Amino acid sequence: MKKQFPLSLLLAASLGLFSAAACADVTLPSLLSAHAVLQKSDHTQIWGKAAAGEKVNISLGSAHAKTTAGGDGKWKVSMDVSGIGEGPFDLTVEGANRLVVPDVLIGEVWVCSGQSNMAFGLSRAAEGAQEIPQSANVMLRQFRVANAASPTEEDDCKGAWITARPENAKEFTAVGYFFGKKLQQTLHQPVGLILAAWAGTSAMSWLPPEAFDRDPEWKSRQASVQKRLDDYPTQKEQYLPAYHQWEIQFKRADHPADPALYAAEKAPVGDWKKVTLPSALKTVGLPDSGMVWFRKTVTIPPGSLENAMIQIGAARDFNVLYVNGKKIDETTVESMKGGFDVRYTIPAGALKEGENTLAIRLSTPSERATLPSTLFLGVGTSRILLNGEWLAKVECELPALTDEARKALPTVPPNPGTQSVPGRIFNGMIHPLMASTIQGVLWYQGEQDTGQPGGYWKIFEAVIKGWRAGWGSDFPFYFCQLPNYGAKKDQPENSLWAQLREAQSKALALPNTGQAVLIDVGEEDVHPIYKKEVGERLSRIALSRSYKQTGVDSGPVYSSMKIEGDKICLTFSSNGKLVAKPLPAQYQPTSMSTALKPLVRNSPDGELEGFAICGEDKKWVWATAKIQGDSVLVWSPAVPKPFAVRYAWANNPTCNLYNDAGLPASPFQAGQ
Repeated sequence: MKKQFPLSLLLAASLGLFSAAACADVTLPSLLSAHAVLQKSDHTQIWGKAAAGEKVNISLGSAHAKTTAGGDGKWKVSMDVSGIGEGPFDLTVEGANRLVVPDVLIGEVWVCSGQSNMAFGLSRAAEGAQEIPQSANVMLRQFRVANAASPTEEDDCKGAWITARPENAKEFTAVGYFFGKKLQQTLHQPVGLILAAWAGTSAMSWLPPEAFDRDPEWKSRQASVQKRLDDYPTQKEQYLPAYHQWEIQFKRADHPADPALYAAEKAPVGDWKKVTLPSALKTVGLPDSGMVWFRKTVTIPPGSLENAMIQIGAARDFNVLYVNGKKIDETTVESMKGGFDVRYTIPAGALKEGENTLAIRLSTPSERATLPSTLFLGVGTSRILLNGEWLAKVECELPALTDEARKALPTVPPNPGTQSVPGRIFNGMIHPLMASTIQGVLWYQGEQDTGQPGGYWKIFEAVIKGWRAGWGSDFPFYFCQLPNYGAKKDQPENSLWAQLREAQSKALALPNTGQAVLIDVGEEDVHPIYKKEVGERLSRIALSRSYKQTGVDSGPVYSSMKIEGDKICLTFSSNGKLVAKPLPAQYQPTSMSTALKPLVRNSPDGELEGFAICGEDKKWVWATAKIQGDSVLVWSPAVPKPFAVRYAWANNPTCNLYNDAGLPASPFQAGQ
């Protein structure tokens, strides 16, 4: 016989179970964690999750607030922390449980976003070796958002706050570090940097979902990239057996010899050939198809051996890397991810101070064997250029491809990567931050979009407006104009980089924006190492415009032009006195090499360099230019009837128009 329970007891038990289920621990997002910096304001946001309808009490120093979680379990409250001091405080949150977040400061919070030059760590910066040992500053902190690309808008992200000190300052964004340091020293307030940057990303990756809903073309592009990503696993699965069958059918399979014969530290090299890299192998007398070894002795200076990596740039070929006789990593047909990896991380202990032997085995079963990109080794705060003389030895030469084999070679399936799907990075890395209160955004991006600069302005504008809409604030948005990059040209060029810089400058038409011109801090490498000037130019803008400090924050900006006979007269906005900065006789093309080149003067008869002029035929020639008060006069005997003018219109221009505050003029074109 079953035991009977009173109905009242059953009801009480069921209600008790419901109450237990309804109680859930209060949680906070990763951004509200130990060592956090919160924006000083009268409406600073604190947010998290709890059970639906749960009451939540928040305290921070003498500031208190309470709220109730909504039906979705989310809660958010605005607190006035403008008068409680800088801290440190404990942030206490109580609901069904009690959370205590220690060491929270009140100060100035800036989001640092973009691609690799914003993510560029302090350890790699030219100033890093000197700065890191003296970096201890409890008032300067960084939260790094972990790289994440998501098809839906995320509420949280992975990351943690760190305080600037010698043990971890290398992890700071170099640009953000020098920006934050200058702000902190000037304002005497804590500064928090939220780093949300991803190398090699286009501006479209950072667009919010609403932008795609408003633009059918962007929506179509998003769907197209997503489809390529979805199709890749199947395509890769089909490609592998097809490729291996091709190797067998046309006798192109690799049969490696003992690597010790070529990669060992003591391997004999008397019969190895000296070659200059990077290069197509055929141009240096090596096989166009086959397996070739390369060796080089590299001297590592005393210091940190951490964070070592090597870029070998085998864009089309399979390769294996050895360091001091030990295999480090390789790219095979199975391991490639929709292309060929070009960078390998070297594990701790593989390198040593002093002489090290690098050996690379390049396998090219197809044709056009090449090592095409810049070769370099990054170790700690040093970057060692590996371009130049190497030793080479042929392991196996393959016969030239027949037309039949060439036509039958399967195409490597493209893998765009999740981060390349437009909007996915916004969902994973920016949307989780939008509940926070910030002072503004710093942006360094554009390199990835130089191939199609014509559409950049529209996308960039949508990024700025979309982020501001999401945060509900027209906060300051200060950005870096792309620096000079690549080899110098001896004739005026229709530069894609110049076009993208022009598109970036258009953002100045939006309110509360500012541009740091970097036309003089770049180099032939796409990742220039001089980041202190970049951060401090951004800080000039912020201190002047956001914090109302006195000082010039911009170089000369083109205002108007007037044709006066055979000359063009240019005027500039009032940003100090115009100055022709002296030019050196030589320059250093890349910071990875101390080798200097003579600086060719395109307009040796004028005090200014970088101006070009044309008539209605649009045939551009270098022009003579000189400063006349607040104007610049430009002319050329080859153009008696001038029509248009350009300044610093090149990937890597030689230019020297500045103001007396030491800031460069922004590149421009006029009269087009």
